[in-house]
Amino acid sequence: MSDERRAIEALRAGVPNRVAIRLLGTAETTISERFVENLQCCKTQLNEGGQATGQVIAGGFGTGKSHLLGYLQYVALKENFIVSWVVISKETPLFDLGKLYVSAIRNATVPKHNDDAMTAVLSKFGSKSDAYDELLRWAESVESGLSPLFAGLLYLLPHPNTYPERVQQIARFFAGDKLSLATVRQWLREVDAVKRFLLTPIKHQDLIEQRVCFVPRLIAAAGYSGWVLLLDEVELIGRYSRLQRARSYAELARWLGLDVEERASGVMTVAAITDDFTSEVIRNRRDDEHAPKILSDKNERKAAERARLGITTLMEQQVLLQTPTAELLQDSLNKIRGFYSAAYGWDATAVTVGDITTTKSMRQYIKSWITRWDLDRLYGIRPEIETVDIASDYEENKDIEQATAKNGDDPDNDS
Repeated sequence: MSDERRAIEALRAGVPNRVAIRLLGTAETTISERFVENLQCCKTQLNEGGQATGQVIAGGFGTGKSHLLGYLQYVALKENFIVSWVVISKETPLFDLGKLYVSAIRNATVPKHNDDAMTAVLSKFGSKSDAYDELLRWAESVESGLSPLFAGLLYLLPHPNTYPERVQQIARFFAGDKLSLATVRQWLREVDAVKRFLLTPIKHQDLIEQRVCFVPRLIAAAGYSGWVLLLDEVELIGRYSRLQRARSYAELARWLGLDVEERASGVMTVAAITDDFTSEVIRNRRDDEHAPKILSDKNERKAAERARLGITTLMEQQVLLQTPTAELLQDSLNKIRGFYSAAYGWDATAVTVGDITTTKSMRQYIKSWITRWDLDRLYGIRPEIETVDIASDYEENKDIEQATAKNGDDPDNDS
């Protein structure tokens, strides 16, 4: 199947793939240029312990948010970043740091590499290097705030006694799986390093947060530029209960690098959300008032401050996608007509852009053009196409929530 055919199939389904994204590009130059600037900032701030502030993009259903995220993924991969595209869902709730982290690692795409992300990263540590030595020094330092477990596992990676099976166990641990301290102690004992790394049990939540802090630096030490996280369909948090919405705002602030006291160096995040979320959820439900308070009342004061930061960013700093203009629509129509013709070896008939209204999304325009060509090519029919708007659904539904991980000692991470 040709690239043009793959692109048309994806656009017909309303889910752009990499080929369609590459062929169409993006007209959102302001967002994409800032994204490139943030990528460079992500690289430079790694050594300073900072985190590049992320972006929030907003648009209605079908306006091209996912297409834009795909384009940003394409740009980041070209700049040698590992990229994780995570769709917020029942299985991956934004308020649950552990589940989101695991999903991000599993969905990560590595530049010019087909292995899973953690295997690709750890394959770079078969021998010592200056980057490895610097990472080990940092992991062992008090400033890192890490358990000695991370430095101990890092120490083991290039050692001859660390067989491929053990490397895979370490990779799975860094990706979110469990690994008993007794096992790691035995490995360290075999290389006469057990006294160097004094391992003690770690609370589950602390372990998750330390992974988020450690892994981006691990990625950078492996020779990649950093880690880009693309959060799609963030508006799903509007269907959570008030408490989990509050925690979601706090986690969004974490990933966007808004907390100056606790940043994940080497991470840069872009979040996509519907353009009516602020009015329909934050303002109508008064989340700006209630969310921080509900967390403070539960003695989650750090999360309460993060929630304020997250809400403020959504209300004041999100960037709206462009409303389709006649010029943009005509340019898109010409491109899609060209590769539709190439895909089927059939000269796609000339069609007009159609009525330009503020309520009609880019997806609706594109699907109407392709539908016209399909009916003409297959049946000789040239119909008029009507489109229907789809409203956002923000009705609370606790069934889509997943229980947050509870603090406590990790049962597989003790002595």
